[in-house]
Amino acid sequence: MQNRTYQSLIIFLWSSFFLGLVFSCAEPRAPEGGPKDTQPPRIHSKKYSTPNPSTNFRDNQIILTFDEWVKLQAAYTQVVISPPLEKRPEIKIRNKSVVVEWKEALKDSTTYIINFGDAVKDITEGNTVPDLKMIFSTGPYLDSLSCSGQIVDAETRTPKEEVWVMLYRNLADSMPKTQKPFYFTKTDKQGNFRLEYLRKGRYRIFALEDKNRDYKYNQSSESIAFLDSSFQINDTIQPVFRLKMFQEREATRILSSKLQHYGALNISLNNKVQSASEVELLDAPDDFQTWIEQGEDSLRLWFDGTMPDTGKWSFVIRNPVEELNDTIQVKAKARSEFVEKADNLIWHQKRKKSAPQSGRSGKGTVLVSLPLQDTATILQSPFETMGLYFSRAIVTIDTNQILLLKDSSISVVRLDITETVDSLTQDVRLDTAYKTVLQDTFLPITKPSIKVQNNLALTYPWEAAARYKLVILPNGVTDYLGLMNQDTLSRIYAIDKVDNYGTVTVVVTEADSSLQYVVQLLDSKNNLIEEAIVQDSTQMTFVYKNIPTNTYVVRVVHDEFPNGRWDVGSYDKNRQAELTTTTKLIKLKPGWENKMELSLNPDVSSNRSTSKGKGKGKMGNFEEEDEGGAKKGKGANKRRKK
Repeated sequence: MQNRTYQSLIIFLWSSFFLGLVFSCAEPRAPEGGPKDTQPPRIHSKKYSTPNPSTNFRDNQIILTFDEWVKLQAAYTQVVISPPLEKRPEIKIRNKSVVVEWKEALKDSTTYIINFGDAVKDITEGNTVPDLKMIFSTGPYLDSLSCSGQIVDAETRTPKEEVWVMLYRNLADSMPKTQKPFYFTKTDKQGNFRLEYLRKGRYRIFALEDKNRDYKYNQSSESIAFLDSSFQINDTIQPVFRLKMFQEREATRILSSKLQHYGALNISLNNKVQSASEVELLDAPDDFQTWIEQGEDSLRLWFDGTMPDTGKWSFVIRNPVEELNDTIQVKAKARSEFVEKADNLIWHQKRKKSAPQSGRSGKGTVLVSLPLQDTATILQSPFETMGLYFSRAIVTIDTNQILLLKDSSISVVRLDITETVDSLTQDVRLDTAYKTVLQDTFLPITKPSIKVQNNLALTYPWEAAARYKLVILPNGVTDYLGLMNQDTLSRIYAIDKVDNYGTVTVVVTEADSSLQYVVQLLDSKNNLIEEAIVQDSTQMTFVYKNIPTNTYVVRVVHDEFPNGRWDVGSYDKNRQAELTTTTKLIKLKPGWENKMELSLNPDVSSNRSTSKGKGKGKMGNFEEEDEGGAKKGKGANKRRKK
């Protein structure tokens, strides 16, 4: 009996060991050692998979069996079924197979495509099964027509990736907002798309950057592209599209407002605004004054007057171009309390933060506080004015308290000052040098021309590669509240080399003299450097002198709604975004001059460019990217962005 029990125990232990070994071997895992696996999984030729393609399909699932263990990655974002199902199917791994299962009836006589994207990978190295699709029809044949194209950003012309491109058999305008599409696909990294296995007929096409993944256009933050009419697909017509995507512009409104302190009201807008805004205080006293500093998507209102210091103040903000007319209320604050405790006037420096395109609100420009005696050297262009920004708006200056010093190799000369205050210009000449002796390597020189517009702008014939120090002695500047700087302010500037600048000349041809254009010079980060609104001409020349070496493009906005800006389209109004004609990249080298011709004729495929300077001249092509519609004009109303 004891021997029999012992034998049973031995058999049980060996059986357990054997079963454990079997299950251990059956567990899918990456093999250790050996050469790296670089081959993607393939459909197993001797094991069952749903026939691909299939006709007269009646099942509620498809099965794809591979020659190795696979895994799913982001299946519910990568796997796309067209036409879409009402409910999300179940996507799962079963041994070495991928199974897609659904519980709803399919449409009759319809060709379905299941595109797996990059969802199916092997478990060893994550090799993706490329271009994996399952195609089946619930009828006796597969539809075989197609259409293709590209989606690009309407403003920048960059390709739009991961955008849904959708077709509707119902041609009603409301379909993209109320119904899921009949066919759809996604764009690749180059913005390209291809819709295959389509049925003959007439369709409406619509592209959507779907934020909430419901295949409907129902959020203002979603970008769209569309063809303004339906189109036909048949055996002889399989169209190719190039659609421009944009985000519709909401009506301009106030997002927020904050009374920073007495006399300083900050207002944030939901859109970038170029036209001037007006601000009015209801029941304002006779001595009420305002100074408005307008940013891209914000307003800063400086104000003063004998206002009540209790209750609320009501400000009316108007912008006729933006159709903005809104009233905000802020709690009143006592002037005396702020003036008694006001901080000393200090330097501020403007810094740009990236802002989105299409006129949408962004971070815009922010002000960063700097030390009173700023020892960091600031690089200054030899061709531009020197902008000075303060913690509060400046309205008057004492020119005798503002010193511009140069290194000790320069002797003192007669001082000439041009002071501009409230649009009145006065020349001041001082025949004596500065009395103040400063114990450093800088000596006084001729005073600069100073322009006061809330802040200061200094103009001076800067000497390239020289260093200057700007000193503002106590009581040198006075803000809108009558407060002066109590401490000496100083900054050091290094003037850049002239060789670091060049010239770009653009000849715009074949414009329509009845239309208006906005001609813009943009740098490599899409920052606006300079622009001009032009009219009444078929050809115009723009010379961008002494601009820093960089990579630029020149863009011409066909200003259909003559408001001096690029306007997006409107789906409800069946209006496309305004056309733009853009050069290829212009690489400006130090000391070089680039000259190009840009045609606004949509039939011209390229434009010529030449470069000359300290090296050999080069030739290049510039492309015309628009499909018709032109505006034009002669150079006028130029403005350079700081």
